[in-house]
Amino acid sequence: TMKSLGSKPADFAADGKALGVTYFVSGQLRADDQRVRLTIELADARNGVSLWRERYDRPVEHIFALQDSLTESIINVFAGSYGTLATVGRNAVRRKPPASLRAYDCYLLALEQHTTFSRAGNVEAIRLFLRALELDPTFANCWAELAYAYSVEACNGFGDDVLTSIENWRTAAENALRLDPTDSCAHACLGNVRACLGDLEGAERAHRRALEYGSNHAGILLLLAGSKALVVGDPAEAIPLLERAMRLNPLAPPWYFGMQGRILFVAGRHDQAIAALRRSSPESPDVLMFLALSHAAMGEASETARAAARLRAEFPGFSVERFIAGYPVINRDALLAIRHTAGLAKLP
Repeated sequence: TMKSLGSKPADFAADGKALGVTYFVSGQLRADDQRVRLTIELADARNGVSLWRERYDRPVEHIFALQDSLTESIINVFAGSYGTLATVGRNAVRRKPPASLRAYDCYLLALEQHTTFSRAGNVEAIRLFLRALELDPTFANCWAELAYAYSVEACNGFGDDVLTSIENWRTAAENALRLDPTDSCAHACLGNVRACLGDLEGAERAHRRALEYGSNHAGILLLLAGSKALVVGDPAEAIPLLERAMRLNPLAPPWYFGMQGRILFVAGRHDQAIAALRRSSPESPDVLMFLALSHAAMGEASETARAAARLRAEFPGFSVERFIAGYPVINRDALLAIRHTAGLAKLP
């Protein structure tokens, strides 16, 4: 809920109590004939402490398009699973005794573990998501993120059996959509798991729904870009989705760059893929795989060998074919590129 305090000086404690809010968002707009400068700040309503501040400086032309793009960008920075508000919430949760954690607290801590994309992080994320769902079985977005965690388990070989991971993934996505048919993350996850099960038409339908409900959500656009590039649909649509996602959230977390890297690899832009992957999660086997593949495509033998050696040493349960089965990689050009360069890189 947004309420205006006008231009009067803020009495944070009194205004926060009167309006029933936890945070205040304030802004200052300056413009001339050439440029618009917008400064946005997020503050704690209890004490006025600044939690986040950013300045947006843009050319003034196409003012209405500018207004829309700034609004979308600020929403992505604030909201969602990886936004500023979630980060602030996690920091507060850590000050609570474990026995007092609520479903949403467990969910916030799970998201942090989930986005490391490491084996240990994914195991802990699944544990915390399941704990949140014990406390609140109707938490639709928690079911959706649990589905995403099981998808990571499937393609990275973190579980004992890929078929079990896929079944858990499907069940969690379907549970999310029974509770909230508009959950874009659940639709994106359901699309890929349907592809794993051979239902390519159902996969494309689910991806269309994810885009319908998540068209302004940077994370969903990135998931869909990955699906366009590697799973089903038109791979040519992946790069525009990727570019829009990266514009929407200037505070991109590391996993954005991992997804960017695999999409650029499939597009044949191997040097750009390497640059993106180096900004991603270093404990994720699929990041190491795409680093090795990209270096192999560039003919860089020593870098290829280094990434391949790390992959074999740190993730002995990982294999290229398991990634292909669990992502799943179905688009023909992506499949051929991965298998060809995996042979050059001598990956398991």
